[in-house]
Amino acid sequence: MGSFGDFRAVAPCPHQAGRDPQVLRRISSLLAEAEMALQDDTHSAYFYLEQAMELLRHANACRDCGARHTSNGLTHWQTRRLDQYINENLAASIRTCDLAAQLNLSSSHFSHVFKQTFGITPLAYVARKRIEAAREMMLVSDQPLTQIAHAHGFCDQSHFTRTFRRETGLSPLMWRQRCASRAQPANDQA
Repeated sequence: MGSFGDFRAVAPCPHQAGRDPQVLRRISSLLAEAEMALQDDTHSAYFYLEQAMELLRHANACRDCGARHTSNGLTHWQTRRLDQYINENLAASIRTCDLAAQLNLSSSHFSHVFKQTFGITPLAYVARKRIEAAREMMLVSDQPLTQIAHAHGFCDQSHFTRTFRRETGLSPLMWRQRCASRAQPANDQA
């Protein structure tokens, strides 16, 4: 199991999440539950921390329109075009120059404005999108992790595992097992 240091992989910008009091209350609640669970059940603590981090990631990805329309960042249409290109090419190699070409920008200028917009490099963003898509596939199928890794552009399962752990704080296998164990009680009650 990873350490709490693994959760620093995405450094959320608190002032962006702080714009929605409901999100802040939910994050606070999750962190309190993680703190209580830490004494007896580290797996549950990691689950609560993972949910809180996901909320922070989402809050940061949904920055207000003004932040995306500055002369220093990407616009909404540019972001949508990049997301569409990434989603359509998850299994292929995606390089920064490929992304820049989608917007008719030089690679260096694109990298600069991309980092200003998202706070991470283009390749880190692509890796995050790949992990999100892989997680969705892991929830709806029982395909081996190696096949899921290849389907989402990872050269092998170990590369997939390293990237997955960096993004979520858990190995893909442990994440899948947790999701399966959380889904079971709901199915048993039906």
